[in-house]
Amino acid sequence: MNVLGCGLALVLILSACSSPRVLEITSKPVTKPALTLPKVDVINTKPVDFVIITPDNYQEVFEQIKKTGRPIALFALTDQGYENLGTNLSDVRALIEQQRAIIAAYESYYKQSNDAIDQANKQITETKDKIDEQNNKEQDTGILKSLKGLF
Repeated sequence: MNVLGCGLALVLILSACSSPRVLEITSKPVTKPALTLPKVDVINTKPVDFVIITPDNYQEVFEQIKKTGRPIALFALTDQGYENLGTNLSDVRALIEQQRAIIAAYESYYKQSNDAIDQANKQITETKDKIDEQNNKEQDTGILKSLKGLF
């Protein structure tokens, strides 16, 4: 019985001295994708003067042009051409507004994804810290238990 008791004590001591199971998590923070947008040019528009020429005022308009020293050359639009020009500019403005909405959506997407990545990386770090703390506690309690078994 004495030999059996000593053998059992030896097994308990050796098993208590063995290192506890250590859970290790290795992870690497997720990197954020870089969004590189080109600088947008600022448009400085130049004034455009429209002169309406009718059969009643064409001579007066030609005289005014001669006084400025510019050659007399007219670029004319019909009433329908002028209307089309206005419609085209309106379409360009609408397209610009659509592009602004798309850019705002991208901006929002990247802000939300960056926030989500930051939160996930924080959670990974907190989880790793908790596991390390738990592993340290298990190692400490394993040694204490083996020492208590001796006395």
